[in-house]
Amino acid sequence: MKTALVWFRRDLRLGDNPALAHALDHAERIVPVYILPPDALEGAWTPGAASRWWLHHSLAALDAQLRGFGARLVIRRGDPLDALRKLVGQTGAGGVFWNRRYEPAWVKSDRRVGEALIEDGLEARAFAANLLVEPWALKTGSGGPYRVYTPFSRSARALGLPRRPLPTPR
Repeated sequence: MKTALVWFRRDLRLGDNPALAHALDHAERIVPVYILPPDALEGAWTPGAASRWWLHHSLAALDAQLRGFGARLVIRRGDPLDALRKLVGQTGAGGVFWNRRYEPAWVKSDRRVGEALIEDGLEARAFAANLLVEPWALKTGSGGPYRVYTPFSRSARALGLPRRPLPTPR
């Protein structure tokens, strides 16, 4: 693939970023993007003033890091699917990669975005990057979620967790 979009969200880092690592392995050119979502998508997790201050400075720091690699962070506002589709049209990207979020509204949005991008003929893929274990990966013997840490920890360790962090791209 010639060009891929890497959609940054809460994972504003270059190191240990599976979506970025995948894009670097499968595309010649990477376009990093951050989309400031509408408040409705954030739901009960709408950021306050301190979070917005942190976000502003974190995006500036990420952009500075990317500029060191000859790239720049593209920032858009609005519905993620609309913004990604516009960027695909502007860049000719063949794939869009991102790391999962787990809030209910984001899970629903990610499913909608992924399905729509695949229907558009793109490679669209989400990665596990922010939790040691995905919420659906470990279940008790009766099929429910763990409620006690020690049995959960034993099951997680049996999977060989945690994995080593991915290196920062060079």
